[in-house]
Amino acid sequence: MSRVIPLSAKTSRRLIIAWSLAAAAILLGVIQIVLKFRIGTIRTLDDFIQESSFALLIPLLFGILGALIVSKQDGNRVGWLMLLTALAASSPSGVILGAISSPPETLSLGLFLGFWVDGWGWIFLIFPIFLLPLHFPNGKPPSPRWNWVSGLAFGLWLLFASLSLFAAETGPVEGTWAVPNPIGFIPLRFFEGGFLIFWGIGLMTTVAGSVTSLFVRYRRAGQTERLQIRLLLFAGVIFFVIYGLAFFLNESFFEATLLNLMFTASLLIMPVAIAIAILRYRLYDIDLIIRRTLQYSLLTGMLALVYFGGVIVLQEIAGRITGERSSPLVTVISTLGIAALFNPLRRRVQDFIDRRFFRSSYDAEQVLASFAAVSRDEVDLDRLAGSVLDVVSRTVQPVRTSLWISDRSRAAFSREALSER
Repeated sequence: MSRVIPLSAKTSRRLIIAWSLAAAAILLGVIQIVLKFRIGTIRTLDDFIQESSFALLIPLLFGILGALIVSKQDGNRVGWLMLLTALAASSPSGVILGAISSPPETLSLGLFLGFWVDGWGWIFLIFPIFLLPLHFPNGKPPSPRWNWVSGLAFGLWLLFASLSLFAAETGPVEGTWAVPNPIGFIPLRFFEGGFLIFWGIGLMTTVAGSVTSLFVRYRRAGQTERLQIRLLLFAGVIFFVIYGLAFFLNESFFEATLLNLMFTASLLIMPVAIAIAILRYRLYDIDLIIRRTLQYSLLTGMLALVYFGGVIVLQEIAGRITGERSSPLVTVISTLGIAALFNPLRRRVQDFIDRRFFRSSYDAEQVLASFAAVSRDEVDLDRLAGSVLDVVSRTVQPVRTSLWISDRSRAAFSREALSER
């Protein structure tokens, strides 16, 4: 007969808070969609797909999976960061304030605070995502020395929130109007000038520090933790590839709705990968998928750079010679060059990725390839047995190895070797 172990008061409070925040995020997301229907933001099926994929799916996945992580692992900050992202994505404050079509006659305290919070609320959407690599997978930085990354992120948020409180004008972020701030004295050009550069440097430092800490953790981690980190890196590569496509390609390649759906889908892969890695890290062995994703992502980027660079350079040369700024011959030459470069460049990229990130499997493949070449011509059984033991020791790395060969197999091998001679 099984015995039910009661939950402690602290654990019960944690579960109630986590699942309440997840439910609140989902409910706010539904409210946001309803409000957009009411004010006319959603008019077509494409509008509904775009808006609901962000306002409903992100709170749903980030909220539920974040609450699940908090429920299973006490003190894991990854779950709380995901819950914070879910709440920020579902907040309907921007929709409510953006629906105010004209400036009010008098700026009330509540409306002023609403404009102020709406101005920096987006920070709670992106900063938790930036800090996920720092705390993944156990919810803590690799060492206390990395706490400066969280401190920098908190300082950037505090600085932005404090300065925006005293901006000369205030109003809805998505609105077309603004009113004078009764306590403001900082002109808007300040936020668009030197402060923007300072903010960008701080933001890039936060992201770089968070990602670097993940690679530092990977070098020190054991086998289990490395599997978890690889899963997050795999999701991150997919996100940045899709983000690059959405950023650089226009609607002549994809429809705007498809690009938005691809971007949202790539963002939703991250919480799924994080939950699998933390809760069921042995569910999938994705080393091969990660290797192929890294190889072909880097290969695609290099080929695109070579292609567009070649087109620009050749068009410039052709323009100076013939006086025409556009020549079909340049496109044909560039395409043929890319076709010729594909296989050699693919092999070099594959070797580079394997040597840098999958060294053990790369060495094992080299050992097996060398053994295959030797075994084709080897006729001495003792030398072949020694080669087999050496391959097993270098690839599988067992504590002890031994090889048993029956007398019948030894005699058959000897007869085959004599016949070949």
